[in-house]
Amino acid sequence: MSECVMMHLARKLGRLTAHHIVYDACMEAYEKEIPLKDVLMKTKVVTDDFTEEEIDTMLNPEQYLGLAPIFCDRVLEAYKEYMG
Repeated sequence: MSECVMMHLARKLGRLTAHHIVYDACMEAYEKEIPLKDVLMKTKVVTDDFTEEEIDTMLNPEQYLGLAPIFCDRVLEAYKEYMG
């Protein structure tokens, strides 16, 4: 779900800054074996712009489809072209 968090942060901070923040948070979570949410909740630049509820939503896989809808549209369009 790190991509979802990064995309939300990128809107406010820019893509490169968001990438660095999320990468560092993921590494800390991995190394300390703690949930990513715990790291994000203690990251001031994240909590300055997002509530705990918004962070929970970002980390909920049911709330984020990523590029899946675009890929589905491409497959459907290719199928329509193929079927003529």
